[in-house]
Amino acid sequence: MFNRQTARYALKQGLLLTGLAMLLPSSLLAENWADRINVTGFMSAKYQRVNTASTENYFNGDVLTGIKKDGSLRGTMLGLNLNSNLSEKVSMAAQFLGTQEDENYSLHLDWGFIVLGLSEEVNLRSGKIKFPTGLVNEYVSVGNAYPWITPPALFYTEEVAGPNTTREAYSGASLLWEHSSGDMNMNVDLYGGEIRSETRLVTNMLGVKAHIDWDEEISFQLSYYSGIMRNSPVSAMESLRHKNLSLGMQLDMNNIVGYLEWAANDMSLPAMNGTTWYTTWGYQFDRWLPHITYQYFDKGLGTATPQQQSVTTLGLRYDFTDNTDIKFEYSVINTTQGKGLFESTPASSVNMLGAAIDTVF
Repeated sequence: MFNRQTARYALKQGLLLTGLAMLLPSSLLAENWADRINVTGFMSAKYQRVNTASTENYFNGDVLTGIKKDGSLRGTMLGLNLNSNLSEKVSMAAQFLGTQEDENYSLHLDWGFIVLGLSEEVNLRSGKIKFPTGLVNEYVSVGNAYPWITPPALFYTEEVAGPNTTREAYSGASLLWEHSSGDMNMNVDLYGGEIRSETRLVTNMLGVKAHIDWDEEISFQLSYYSGIMRNSPVSAMESLRHKNLSLGMQLDMNNIVGYLEWAANDMSLPAMNGTTWYTTWGYQFDRWLPHITYQYFDKGLGTATPQQQSVTTLGLRYDFTDNTDIKFEYSVINTTQGKGLFESTPASSVNMLGAAIDTVF
């Protein structure tokens, strides 16, 4: 059933040894590597549709990636995790994702890094590392790890039209301190590097994330990062500084499941600055988890191009087994100003339906 330990699943898994293993003779692999490599994975099959007036209007994406009136399988994916301890103080970890980027499915490296153990509590990581902003962003692809079909889009979207709070991963280094004392667990992550995608580049990025929880029942998280925008799809943002502050709280206690996150985004351009937040509350009845979510974002308020959008979602999750679930959701999307995450401004409120099956193995 849904629990906090499951939600930490992807963060504990690893990557990057597949290519190396393929280069080694089978006998050497069996003798030296078979007992060192741990392989796990996950899969999600998702379907969502919106009742927009036009089939040419898409939510949270374009004609290839957005959720549309004809229905979308966006988010259907297969993930493979590998990790290995190379020595007492050196390990490697990686995650590969098979997703539908256009008309075909493709495999890409979601994240992969080397870990150097500097002490019992301090690790230095280097490579492509999952972006640490957001309570669930470090395992955002693992549908079985959270109650929703996909995490709240008005917070976790990577579309330029959104709040620009989270990203898939960054390339760089991270100094991670982890400490446990009784029922209390805490970690602080100092990181830096660059964020690179087909449409944008953020360089000279520095950030910090602090997380604390008590007996995996209630946790709090704070994160901040700053970087310089390059190759921006919005020319006016070129060479400007991008800053983000995010706060989050998560609860899993006495069958009550709750999330609350808020973020403020400063892109040094009034039309692109804004805030986003959401809250989710649910109650676990044996294998059933009904929940409700409200999410909101605004951008450019007080300018000529203000954006305001909200989404209210009723959801239901049922756990077939401890590692497989099925989910159903009904959402109402209200766009107060601008077009929000739609391709074009909708005429009225838009309903969205969705279903998903998730598993981990």
